[in-house]
Amino acid sequence: MATPPIELELRKLGLTEKEVRVYLAGLELGPSSVKKIAEMAKITRPTAYEIIKGLERKGLFAETPKGKKQKGKRLFAVQSPERILGILRAQKREVEEKEREFIRIISTLRSKYYLKNQSEIRAYEDKEGLKALINDFSQSQTNEILIVANRLQPLNLWRKKLPEIKKRLGRLKLKEIKNKKDFPGALIIYDKLVYLPSFRKPLALVIENKEIVKMVKGLINSL
Repeated sequence: MATPPIELELRKLGLTEKEVRVYLAGLELGPSSVKKIAEMAKITRPTAYEIIKGLERKGLFAETPKGKKQKGKRLFAVQSPERILGILRAQKREVEEKEREFIRIISTLRSKYYLKNQSEIRAYEDKEGLKALINDFSQSQTNEILIVANRLQPLNLWRKKLPEIKKRLGRLKLKEIKNKKDFPGALIIYDKLVYLPSFRKPLALVIENKEIVKMVKGLINSL
């Protein structure tokens, strides 16, 4: 027998088959005892109770006020279907958190990989790539950051990540040099060297080589 479409859609939210059956039973019955919900969902009462409590934690079920009990029985009712949006938002937050964690892990792995004198130069051609690069910057493995530019305002998206870096690493040594001369773009040096040309593509060039980063940083500091 094919699974009804509504059950398939609810399963996409991460609910198990039995959770879906209990939810739909509660939706149809209204405020009901665990026994009635279990009977309609065709599962045992203890299993139904555990599932109801789990759905309650997700905001999909709730016990009715004491004044609405029938013959001393505890009644449970499905919350407004709009509460399902809460699950979707929670899943979205979880995905975003995992994405940030993956960026951090990848950054850590790259830093270890480039200890073996490996080097790489990459060009970022679009805004999505630049956004990913800024996120990578927020996962800097060094708390010494150097910014050189003739105007700092265009770098606000980068500078907004500085508190995040400081919170994660415990401290932050930042040096911002405002070049009064006609510097063609900007340099951002952390454990990578990022060159941002002025108003032309590529939007950014990235050098990932510890020796080059160290040499350029030392040269700028000496000036």
